[in-house]
Amino acid sequence: MLEKLGKFVIKKYRLVLLFSFIITVISIFFITKLKMNMQFMDLLPKNDNSVIIYKKALKNFNSLDSIIVGIKGNNKNDIEKFLNDVPKTLEQWNEIKSINYAQNDEFLLKNGLITLKEKDLKDLVPLLSSNSIAEFIKSSNDNFEKTYINSSDSEKINKNSNKIIFLLNFLKDFLTKANNGTLNNKDTKRFFRGNKYFISPDNTLGIFIIKSAISIDDIIEVTNFINKLEAYLNKEGKKYNVSTSLTGSQVISRDEMIVSTKDMNLTSTLSIILMLLLFIISFKLIRYSFLAIIPLIMGIIWSMGITYLIFGSLNMLTAMMGAILIGLGIDYSIHIISVFLDEKKSKENLETNLLNVYKKVIRGIITGSITTSIGFIMFSFSKFPGFKEFGIVLGIGIICTLLAAIFTLPALLMVFGKKKLKVKTNKPIYILEKLEIPVIKYKYITLIILIIIISILSIKSTNFKFEKDMMKIEAKGLKSIALNKEIIKKFDFTSDNSIIINKNLKEAQSNYEKLDKLASVGEISSIAQYLPSIEKQNKRLAIIKNIKKSSLIKVDNNIYEDKLIEELYRLENNIIELSDLSYVSGDIKITNKCDEFINSNIISNIIDNLDSKNIQKSQINFFKSLKTLILNHNENIITLNDIPNSIKNEFVGKNNEFITTIYPKHDLWNEDFQKKFLTEIDNVNKNNSGTAKIFIKVVEAEKTEGKKVLIYTVIAIFIVLLFDLKSFKYAIFALLPMLITILAILGIMGWTGFKFDVVNIIGIPLIIGIGVDDGVHLIHRYLQEKDLLITFRSTGKAITLTTLTTVFAFGTLMFAKYRGFIGFGFLLSLGVTLAYLFTLFLLVSLIAIFDKITFK
Repeated sequence: MLEKLGKFVIKKYRLVLLFSFIITVISIFFITKLKMNMQFMDLLPKNDNSVIIYKKALKNFNSLDSIIVGIKGNNKNDIEKFLNDVPKTLEQWNEIKSINYAQNDEFLLKNGLITLKEKDLKDLVPLLSSNSIAEFIKSSNDNFEKTYINSSDSEKINKNSNKIIFLLNFLKDFLTKANNGTLNNKDTKRFFRGNKYFISPDNTLGIFIIKSAISIDDIIEVTNFINKLEAYLNKEGKKYNVSTSLTGSQVISRDEMIVSTKDMNLTSTLSIILMLLLFIISFKLIRYSFLAIIPLIMGIIWSMGITYLIFGSLNMLTAMMGAILIGLGIDYSIHIISVFLDEKKSKENLETNLLNVYKKVIRGIITGSITTSIGFIMFSFSKFPGFKEFGIVLGIGIICTLLAAIFTLPALLMVFGKKKLKVKTNKPIYILEKLEIPVIKYKYITLIILIIIISILSIKSTNFKFEKDMMKIEAKGLKSIALNKEIIKKFDFTSDNSIIINKNLKEAQSNYEKLDKLASVGEISSIAQYLPSIEKQNKRLAIIKNIKKSSLIKVDNNIYEDKLIEELYRLENNIIELSDLSYVSGDIKITNKCDEFINSNIISNIIDNLDSKNIQKSQINFFKSLKTLILNHNENIITLNDIPNSIKNEFVGKNNEFITTIYPKHDLWNEDFQKKFLTEIDNVNKNNSGTAKIFIKVVEAEKTEGKKVLIYTVIAIFIVLLFDLKSFKYAIFALLPMLITILAILGIMGWTGFKFDVVNIIGIPLIIGIGVDDGVHLIHRYLQEKDLLITFRSTGKAITLTTLTTVFAFGTLMFAKYRGFIGFGFLLSLGVTLAYLFTLFLLVSLIAIFDKITFK
């Protein structure tokens, strides 16, 4: 059969080359349309509940994933001016659905008190009913002592961190302006509805949140939009003396696509260069080095073209196909050219030399490709789409590179292989010369040493772990990741959110109340913030009516100097006490803010330089404005119709369902906090989704499916080996080094702490499929030559070269920026190296022992 195939290629080599060229050109056309998709969601089954919820939300709410814009500056006024001007222009962009850059003054100043919790509203009554600054400071002190200091509740301090910092900042500015006589209605509004803009407590970072009108499914449109937005913001930032950066899932997806595309191009190019150098060094023939590369490139191009026709895109797993196929596909060319060059030493003609190549090596190549492709094809039987797609794409890739090697390469040799050789090519690699006899002669010692090494490694083989921090596989130095971490640090929430789809308003309100009690939650974005239940509104309106009655009393002209000074001393003591309590509770931000307040000497300066006229002026301005706001406040039940469209559109979907977005308080990729947050959200409503939950599900799915694929791979390869070698003994011999290799890798991971992640875990089944080739070629040659020493020398050289090419190809992935690729490249390089060593020493030792081969 193989001889007939050889005769056909030799006779029709021009037709074979023409056909290969046409297929390559067509495939290149398809490759230009191939997209990159780095979403974890597409790695999960479509019927997974998290995916269903997410897809449903995408359909009904247009955009889920927020783009957070960070504005950094040394001056708070510059940041405020930017926030006041630039988002208004962006609102006109077609790509933007909505922007949240400032509090909705019109709604909050009229209805803000209704949105407050009943307890918070009661606590505010003394402050809102104050008629003098002295009374206002006294009420603030009472509030501090009652809520935090007397209770010494660290959990309450942590939960209300942002609220405490806002009050401290407000009081600091309030006292300074009061003594300067500059308190005005802006300060009143700030107290009444909070800060207008989202600016960090240290006034160095401002943010606003964009809801994109573009679905994250369309990564090309997302990329174009993010690039356009980034360029515009950078340009505008210079005008306001600020710098800008972006984060959020769409931004990170854009960054991942750019990084992975560059990585794929870099590693593929570097792999080919290394292959050429290795060929030239090994064979010392430039001509044949280039001839080996040409069919390899063709095979990869064919497989990428077919990938476009089947899937239309590459995901984070299949994105590595270039480097993987270079490392594996080159092996076929190595074996063909190695045997061809040996044949050229004979006096036979070119056609006979090539025909002998088909007789001697093609069967082993096909068997090797089958065992390698099994390592990929077994992935296609997984229920996990990420594995399935990876298996199909790389399985096709192996077939394409094999076909290019056994058809195109011999055809090329018919054209360019006529020249006589001027160098010797049969000299074995030097290190193998030194090892060939000792390994066979001292086979028992070799086996004992291997058993000792494997035993030491196996001690920790069950201690391997999985990486659950998505950020650990991202590229280092991404601005989007850096901004996300800075937001966590300065705002106590992260852009890595979870979502809950509520069927109706009542469910949204119920979920909001439950979520608001969770210590792991930093921020909640829900319609319930603006629209509490009727029952709660009635209770709050009763309190508001009483506040309104007290607001009818005129502002006090008396500043009560002695009482004011007494309360200022008390305030200072309370802030010192709060600093100590927050330090004990672990909230360093509050501690630093308290210390900053005290160290500024604002209170002592006011006490020493009290300006009665200015305080009286500020007192009249502030409380007159406050009373006006209270008296104008709504005292009727508000309904969904009363909510402004700018707010309503953010929460109400096309199907009249309501979305709630939950932002974690701390870094969601901290494994302990991650578990706590996701568990608490599940306890509120199991029908939730989000970036982190999808990522964790991918990790869990890979754990389960990875074990299945590994078992399937071992069984399938063993069956192929039995059919090919027709010997149970040699089939076991060929497979055993691979099983030992997996045990050794797990042991090394256990000893070193190197973790599996969503990318590198696929390397384990591949190592068996790839590494078993060495054993297959060794056993094939041994059964043919009946001489283990000749086998060790000749085939040993070939598998050494193929191992080097594979390790070099996978090793180039360690030059990538995307750390998922780096880990994958390292694990595969390690695995292939160990598989080679165990094959060379363990397999040869076993054959020498069981076949009773000795040297005198």
